[in-house]
Amino acid sequence: MTLEEAKEYLHIDYEEPLLPSIIEEAEIYIDFMVGEGYKTDEKAVKLAGILQKKLINDMYENRSAEVPEGTKQDKIVTSILDKLSLF
Repeated sequence: MTLEEAKEYLHIDYEEPLLPSIIEEAEIYIDFMVGEGYKTDEKAVKLAGILQKKLINDMYENRSAEVPEGTKQDKIVTSILDKLSLF
């Protein structure tokens, strides 16, 4: 995902110094969790893009990649990671 795509998704019209690293961290997280096999399938890449947007939004809004203790598991994230791991 490009910086401009992320800014558009987050409705940001200014320079946000943290955003480039958040984009990179979201991609690294997905690749680390499921490998890179999904990148050979067009639909899986689109699905990963949905997940990346969600992760970027969560990290941007919370200014953290940490999940507070007691937080319920996110079913969207879990189901997408499960599907991507099949590739």
